Amino acid sequence: MSSLIDSLLSDTPRLAGLLIAVLAMVVAIAAYWLRQRPSVYAGVNRQAAAQPAGGIIYRDTPTVRMVDSQRIDRTRKIARLAPGEFVDVQEDSPRRIALNVSPRFRITLKRVVRMEDGTSLAHIAVDFGGTTVSCGPLVEEIAFNEFVLPRAARDEPRNSVFHYQENGDSLDFMRIKLRGVDMDADIAEIDVWQVSGHWPATE
Repeated sequence: MSSLIDSLLSDTPRLAGLLIAVLAMVVAIAAYWLRQRPSVYAGVNRQAAAQPAGGIIYRDTPTVRMVDSQRIDRTRKIARLAPGEFVDVQEDSPRRIALNVSPRFRITLKRVVRMEDGTSLAHIAVDFGGTTVSCGPLVEEIAFNEFVLPRAARDEPRNSVFHYQENGDSLDFMRIKLRGVDMDADIAEIDVWQVSGHWPATE
């Protein structure tokens, strides 16, 4: 027994050195792992720093504000009209009303046309601030800005009324289509979409 104790006491320095070496290795491994492990907060900071100062912001409003004073105005309306009724897609100012000028954007349903094959068409008039609008080949233009619209199908550009115009630093686009006709109530459902984009003028 005494010989075993003497042997352990004589090996104490070597055992202590081995223990210190093992502890140092564990500490080194832990430090390396912590250094290589990605920090959640560091990732957040990097993402925030990568964003430009005026990043794009999307909101549930008709306007999407963009960097460098860019702006996109979007308007969409679905109107159910009886013959003689109209919808003002863009409201006129009191000054325009007092001057009795052409509405900025008004769609009037003239009548619902029933065909012999059972289909229904919509005869509409479009006031677009005095501007001439265009139509697809499946739409019949019967007078200035007056059209007979078929029901919109997959080939939407061919059976829609539309207008687009570029003015230097802006682009305006408008599209009108017939979603359907309630033949019993003699009501047409008109789908209107308008987009205006503005960006800084180039020098």
